[in-house]
Amino acid sequence: MSSHSSIRTRAEAVLQNVWGYGALRPMQRRAVVAAAAGRDVLAILPTGGGKSLCFQIPALMRSGVTVVVSPLVSLMQDQVGALRKRGVPAVYLSSTQTSDMRRRAWRAVDRGAVRLLYLAPERLPSAWRRLQGRVCLLAVDEAHCISEWGHEFRPPYRAIGRFRAALGGVPTIAVTATATPDTRSDIERVLNLERPVRLLMSFDRPNLRFAVRPAPSEGQRLRWALEGIRALANGSSIVYVPTRDRADGTAAVLRAWGCAAVPYHAGLPASDRRRLLEDFLTGRASTVVATNAFGMGIDKPDVRLVVHLGVPPRPEAYYQEAGRAGRDGNVSDCHMYWRKSDLALAERLAGSSPGAAAGLEAMRGYVARPRCRRAVLLGYLGERVEGACHGCDRCT
Repeated sequence: MSSHSSIRTRAEAVLQNVWGYGALRPMQRRAVVAAAAGRDVLAILPTGGGKSLCFQIPALMRSGVTVVVSPLVSLMQDQVGALRKRGVPAVYLSSTQTSDMRRRAWRAVDRGAVRLLYLAPERLPSAWRRLQGRVCLLAVDEAHCISEWGHEFRPPYRAIGRFRAALGGVPTIAVTATATPDTRSDIERVLNLERPVRLLMSFDRPNLRFAVRPAPSEGQRLRWALEGIRALANGSSIVYVPTRDRADGTAAVLRAWGCAAVPYHAGLPASDRRRLLEDFLTGRASTVVATNAFGMGIDKPDVRLVVHLGVPPRPEAYYQEAGRAGRDGNVSDCHMYWRKSDLALAERLAGSSPGAAAGLEAMRGYVARPRCRRAVLLGYLGERVEGACHGCDRCT
């Protein structure tokens, strides 16, 4: 390709013609230009930072098919559906499809009619031979899933590096919203990125207000959650709990108290989960009581309140979940009501991964020590907060 200035001009023309936007944000621009030029890229952009455009635009600028590795069928469906509405030839492959649907998708790839192919990491071992010589760019979405230091580690993600090598080391862009320094290093090592362009935006979300409160009883913290939900003038809320039983039980109690809450967890049938997610995204359900199964892909702009009734085992897991509030940039609240037994449960849930002990210690500091809440969270992610943040209960 030609110089960076001409690549940038082409990229913004694609942005205007396909998405109708006038200009890329600075970090997006650097990621797009680097990926379109064939460089490896590691982009850590916060929620709302436009990560998908960082690989979708280069996919339309390079010759061949871009393979996007994505962890959830719902994420693949959403992105492929949005691309198709804009006239971009994109397909996905998943176990939820019929064999005929998968055959049609592969036929489109074989005849060169697809620009973006979305796959779950579990499908890579069976796909790489068919893709040899066709792939111009490899994109790894939610790249924190690669790392054993990360909070949503997916073992099949560890095979992506071998898949990349089998394809001849194609240019690769890895994107995610939160990653500790250890996680970032692990992503680069597993993918074998070569002199990657590293892009790291601040993790800080100034519109989020953090507050933590020790609860004397289970009933009291349920009442506090209900008070927060009832105080909302508009928008929706998410209540996170650590287990499926608590999701069902908490939703039942809130309903008995007059709050139209619905439970969401991995124990529900897939059809029920899809329906509940659709109800939440469209506003038919305003409050969801969920485990961490209600995770990646929850992109609703007007969540005004996220309540945690318990302590997640890692700061980045908490920050991802709390960060589903305020995606439209408006002020939103992130409350945690905890009891001492929550820390013992968090320790059991953390397991024995490399970052488990450090994550637990940071969460203990977050709930129990007289420090700026924001400083604890961002410090764990490798970012310093100077002075009072004016956005947490310790600093206001």
